[in-house]
Amino acid sequence: MGTKKRDGCCKKFMKFLFSHVGLCAMVILYCVAGGFIFEHLEKNNEQQICYESRNEYTPMENKTIDSVLKIFSDYGFPNANNRVLMEVQIRSVLETFRDNTLAIGYDGRVCSDYGLPDGPTYKWSWPGALMFSVTVISTIGFGHIAPKTVWGRLVCIAYAVLGIPLMLLCLANIGDVLADIFRFIYAKICCCGCCRRKKSPRTKVVQIKPMQRGGDHDPAWKTDKSNEFSRLPTKSPTGSTDTNGNDKSRPPSKTSRPGSRVPSPVGKAVKIVPLDLKHMNRPPPMKNDPVVLDDDSDDDDDDLDEKKITVPLTITMIVIGGYIFGGAVLFGLWESWDWLQSAYFCFITLSTIGFGDVVPGTDFENPQAQAQLILGAIYVLFGMAILSMCFSLMQDEIIAKCKWVGEKLGILDKNDD
Repeated sequence: MGTKKRDGCCKKFMKFLFSHVGLCAMVILYCVAGGFIFEHLEKNNEQQICYESRNEYTPMENKTIDSVLKIFSDYGFPNANNRVLMEVQIRSVLETFRDNTLAIGYDGRVCSDYGLPDGPTYKWSWPGALMFSVTVISTIGFGHIAPKTVWGRLVCIAYAVLGIPLMLLCLANIGDVLADIFRFIYAKICCCGCCRRKKSPRTKVVQIKPMQRGGDHDPAWKTDKSNEFSRLPTKSPTGSTDTNGNDKSRPPSKTSRPGSRVPSPVGKAVKIVPLDLKHMNRPPPMKNDPVVLDDDSDDDDDDLDEKKITVPLTITMIVIGGYIFGGAVLFGLWESWDWLQSAYFCFITLSTIGFGDVVPGTDFENPQAQAQLILGAIYVLFGMAILSMCFSLMQDEIIAKCKWVGEKLGILDKNDD
């Protein structure tokens, strides 16, 4: 008993897990868990990298200062004779310092102040790691941050291997559901109900007039003299017929019983099968009892009514453009980007290109940087679902158009899929 109950609970859990709500919950929890995992793996390493970069930068900075001072000590105060030579040497020293600084990647942060109110902000904070997790499983891959530790890279590979199929499965299911919802809204509102499918009833209720009862509750077929069976002539063995159904030449045998074989005039045995009078003696329906008859005449109509409503490509493109425009306005206000830069980021992100040259929340001096990263992650998740919906609608519309063209050209029949 306990095993059956356990199996039933497992089946219910698995059914919920792979439902639309369950898949969305799994993706969200997977991203949240990825944020905590990568934050734990890379946060401490970020500070350690800062210390290593500063240790490389400090000697190079001191060497650059010594080189500049040596130039001034060799040539003294710049004048008309030595000014050109001093400028060439100082410029060479500064260019070397610039290239080495860019190679090291140190930006002058105070590494000991990480995590303090006025100190530098971690790139691998939970919002930053959440944004990274979303870009990994959605195959966007901005590249603005990347794991540097051995364990971080190994976990990133395993995280992507499990997360990408989960994300694709969720987008496929959610996209189909949203497409059905959008078709319903389009049929009810945009088409003003003209695209509604008319369902023909599969059954018809017919009121049949009750039959007249004969005397002694006999069925009507027994008392009706005009019954068609009474009009059939009966042929006698000698060839004569009697319209009343009586055989004049040969009286019926008293020993004949149902199922017995009677010799026929031509020498063949005829088996007499008794009639089943149970159904014939059944009383007719009452006066107010309707009789329900199945009607299959609407099967052809159902095939016509089951046509899927397709949404025009223009409306689908308007939905995509509207979502990109809304994101452009939102990120333009948050990041102080111009409208072209904001729209460029939204398109590159939703199309999963992900150059990474424009990413929200990278200005870590901004106190709203963490909120912008969370907002960017939410925008990406919802945008991928809406884009999947639009792709599903566009696919149905293109298939419908191709089928229509094929029917016009005579390549396809109307009944062909």
